[in-house]
Amino acid sequence: MKGAFTGATESRAGLFHAADGGSIFLDEISEMSLTMQVKLLRVLEDKEIWMVGSNRPRALDVRILAATNIDLPGLVKGGVFREDLFYRLNVITIALPPLRERGDDVLLLAHHFTEKYAKELGKRAPHFSDEALEALKSHGWPGNVRELENVVLRLVVMADGDTVEIADLPRAMRFTVSTAGGLHRTLAEVEAEHIRNVLASVGGNKTRTAQILGIDRKTLREKLKDLKADPPEHEP
Repeated sequence: MKGAFTGATESRAGLFHAADGGSIFLDEISEMSLTMQVKLLRVLEDKEIWMVGSNRPRALDVRILAATNIDLPGLVKGGVFREDLFYRLNVITIALPPLRERGDDVLLLAHHFTEKYAKELGKRAPHFSDEALEALKSHGWPGNVRELENVVLRLVVMADGDTVEIADLPRAMRFTVSTAGGLHRTLAEVEAEHIRNVLASVGGNKTRTAQILGIDRKTLREKLKDLKADPPEHEP
């Protein structure tokens, strides 16, 4: 409210006040402090707010949408998130699976971002080769849609031709493509391919490769001899 404290030269509506009659979206609700959780719970229970400097509450009619990528029940169990607030918010739940579990959504989003950034940059939108598309689908996408958007933006910025090939993708994504043999391969073939991919992904560093594979360097050397793929050492 105007005059509530030094510098409050005019009355200004807060977010809940501004959202009255509509909706308010609280993103990353899991990051809210316990102090703020108490205040939010009071708003949800009383359906009213007190503006700073006011001597009377203001009634609210607001739809609350909250989102998080953290396991809230786990936070409740750990005492980090209030149980009463959790049940106040958890009326209707929409569980959005991670990008890696959404099949061809990856390709639809990749096409969308390609067109978007090509238009913004005044460039011709490149196409993806079949191998590049397969790599996009096979990648785990730990960063979900934001990671995909970042990758596509980089590809559009760096694109010199009309087609994005497997070699244009980030290093970690070049080795996620399923081979043509599918499930009709021996265990030795699958192991050999995995060793080569891990070795290439770390630039030939055998120590790091052995760590990732969970074996010692001696075992790795023996396996590389069997594969006839013992590249030069990239370590001091």
